[in-house]
Amino acid sequence: MNQPSLATALADYQAGRFEAAAASSRDALATAPDDEGLLTLLAMAEHASGNNGAAAAAFAGLTRLRPDVAEYWSNLGYMLRLCHRPEEAEAAFEQSLSLDPAAYSTLTNYGLLLLDIGRFGRARDVFLRAVELDPEVPAARIYGATTSFECGDIRTAAALIPPATTWAALDPDLRRDLSVALAHVGRTEEAEALLSADVEAFSDPETIAHLAMLHERTNRIDEAAPLLERVRPHLDGIDRNLKLHALTVDYALALRKKDYRHAREAIATLLGLEPTPSVEANANFTLAGIADKEGNPDEAMGFLKKAHAFQFGQAAEIAPDIALSKEEPLRIAMQRMTEEECRFALSPLGPSPADSPVFIVGFPRSGTTMLEQMLDAHPRYVAMDEQLTLQHCIQTMQAMGLRYPQQLSELGEADLQRIRDGYWREVAKIVEVPGDMSLVDKNPLNLLRLPMIKRIFPFAKIILALRHPCDVMLSCYMQNFRSPAFMTLCSSLERLARSYVNSMECWIHHERLLAPEVLVLRYEDTVSDFERQTRRIAAFLGIEDAGHLEAFSSNAARKPYISTPSYAQVLEPVNARAVSRWHPYRKYFEPVLPILGPVAGHWGYDLSAE
Repeated sequence: MNQPSLATALADYQAGRFEAAAASSRDALATAPDDEGLLTLLAMAEHASGNNGAAAAAFAGLTRLRPDVAEYWSNLGYMLRLCHRPEEAEAAFEQSLSLDPAAYSTLTNYGLLLLDIGRFGRARDVFLRAVELDPEVPAARIYGATTSFECGDIRTAAALIPPATTWAALDPDLRRDLSVALAHVGRTEEAEALLSADVEAFSDPETIAHLAMLHERTNRIDEAAPLLERVRPHLDGIDRNLKLHALTVDYALALRKKDYRHAREAIATLLGLEPTPSVEANANFTLAGIADKEGNPDEAMGFLKKAHAFQFGQAAEIAPDIALSKEEPLRIAMQRMTEEECRFALSPLGPSPADSPVFIVGFPRSGTTMLEQMLDAHPRYVAMDEQLTLQHCIQTMQAMGLRYPQQLSELGEADLQRIRDGYWREVAKIVEVPGDMSLVDKNPLNLLRLPMIKRIFPFAKIILALRHPCDVMLSCYMQNFRSPAFMTLCSSLERLARSYVNSMECWIHHERLLAPEVLVLRYEDTVSDFERQTRRIAAFLGIEDAGHLEAFSSNAARKPYISTPSYAQVLEPVNARAVSRWHPYRKYFEPVLPILGPVAGHWGYDLSAE
């Protein structure tokens, strides 16, 4: 080892003269090319100088010299990630973990690489391993929450958010990422507080862009636009993430103003940055929506084909058991009870209608969000946004060793009360329901959980939202869903049609056998004669004053967060623009009309486009 040269290089490094330290290290390595200490110092100095490519080369030398040292492989992976060489970085991280599977820092850095390239399923698994190793460290919890959300697992995402007592100690970048995770799970006020404080303290452009995104997402357009203007002067730099976030806000705000030309331009610039597959998918969904509004159905379908290709790739990575299977993606839709299994006696101790939730069900994109917001506007009702509370009840039953729905009759009174108590505990995590108010439980796919509703809330009132099957399908096909099951079933119109029919047949089958108290509301009737339909809802629920229902859009505008894809549409006055929207797309629907025919006929819908 060339001790004088090493000493000089080390002194330069410790004094912050990183380029000089790198030069001294290279000089010394000319005569001692296998000196581990010099190579390590060279890698550190190059990285500190911003020369990540040279740092990667130095760490690669260390892995050749000492292939048994996990830390060298981990550092090589980190440098290659910074150099945007993801395949090589992944190989280095995998090699490091094969040598030391329990290295927390390696797991988190590897997870960030996978997050960068949109491999959310694998990233989630890696972050969850890191959380298991050290549950107290916030970083893996924050990124585990983000990736769980991207995988459609909102429950896990919410559970992973680190305690608020740890937030103040986080560095600004991690606080910004925490704010994203908080917004994903609906905790928008806390997300805003974090971002606003950091904007005031640091005036960081990317934090400002994130705050603008949050304001747009929560329908505060007048506050989002000025923030975007503060960011624009910084977009000529090299910060790719800043550009991606700013362009996302830019095209979202342009869409709000119906400035489709500007929105297209912003999206084109964004796509030129080669974003992750999920961002590309969302951009193509947005372009499809613009083409639809401009009356170009063929162009819209072209963009949708691209979007669904990206999404199906994501679904195959996140949930290959669903995406790559020929089975129905919504497996519960194929669980049908026999007439004998439905002959359970209604629980005499079951809650009264007033003490039961009002359930709003229907295939997604059938108008359920509008109905939820109508009831939430009434002082007697409180909504909790879309939750999987009934699915939790099913899981509780299955944990008892009983098959759902076949063995619902085997639940005793104590079992039923235990499941109901669990239901209300889950509700309490989301919203407070005062004793003089009733809960509105809106989850479209609870139409597949009718047997559980009828068993634990036998006297509950249910509103079934219907809409023309082709309009439902088109709206779903144009929607950027995060659930792997919905990414899969929407991957083609044929697969979507079969899932729609399976779901509706599941409802029709169980409604006939279980005879719930149901009000059927057709979307077309609601938008054509809104006042009459609000009176029907009021009569069904025993509401004396229907006026609150009619003013739902102003109430929705005051809500801090609406999680469903129609968060912007519910602020608009009721209109019939979405009725018969599928007509210009008829040639694309022709092959699936025979699939839809029986169910459409059951509800009295005409499949002609005359």
